[in-house]
Amino acid sequence: MHSMFNIDLNLLKLFTVLYQNGSVSETADTLSMSQSACSHALTRLRQKLNNDLFIRIDNKMVPTQFSESLAAKIMPAMEILQLGLQPIEQFDPNTDTTYIIAVTDYTAWCLKPLIEYIHQHYPRISIRLISLEQRIPEEQLKTGQIDFACGFAHQAEHSQSISGLTWLTDSYVSLLSSQHPLAAKKTISIQDFIDYQHILIAPWNEGRGVVDKALVKHNVLRDIALTTPYGLTAPFMLVDTLWILTLPQKYAHYAATKLALKIHQPPITIPNYQLKLYSHKTRQQDPKVIWFSDILKKIFNNSSGV
Repeated sequence: MHSMFNIDLNLLKLFTVLYQNGSVSETADTLSMSQSACSHALTRLRQKLNNDLFIRIDNKMVPTQFSESLAAKIMPAMEILQLGLQPIEQFDPNTDTTYIIAVTDYTAWCLKPLIEYIHQHYPRISIRLISLEQRIPEEQLKTGQIDFACGFAHQAEHSQSISGLTWLTDSYVSLLSSQHPLAAKKTISIQDFIDYQHILIAPWNEGRGVVDKALVKHNVLRDIALTTPYGLTAPFMLVDTLWILTLPQKYAHYAATKLALKIHQPPITIPNYQLKLYSHKTRQQDPKVIWFSDILKKIFNNSSGV
């Protein structure tokens, strides 16, 4: 039995061309090699396979019965190989295409300018947003079940197979009801901050968030009245309560306007957050992935955000 690993692929390429045209000289021309080199290569293949492969009859190289059997097996494989080695076609945004993106409610809201731009300029592209059920859905990204996941920078801290494109950076502010005792204050102290109960946004049922990590540096804790996975509905929970909610300032300003809430700067230092577009590293050269990433950078580099 002959192993493909013991045979030079170039020899199989020569076999395929010679089988098709029946001429050593034409085969040499097709493969851009000298006729003597072509003859030498054919000799090597004959020795490898222990068969004459082609017999010269009336100035034509006629395949042996073994070659006929071999050709039936390897020529389809060579065609597939040739197809696989062709350059990847560029992505055409004017064809029917669907992007599947895993998001939280907040990252979906932040993507709105991009979705509107694509809908306006590339109407044949459909965007399907699905719930981000885990921090980084690596397997789904790898297999192409989803194209991207949108999340915060810390979500992929320990992943070696995921690539993240930063597309939005923002700070946090605190929201409270306009009837809250702290509403009239210009600034609030750490003591003010911990005197009242808080809402914690925890998409994956975390026990603490960025506020709690910042408070630890001051050796204080806050009292959590409500934990919710939904960032967009959390401000509604503040109405008629004495709770405090700390969340990204872009959405906080939007919610404050709609619900007549008050905005305060937190009395602690909370690092800015980054939103990232996550994809699997094995798909980084995929034209579909590249195109979307480029559009995302274009929109958010030219915009102040949502």
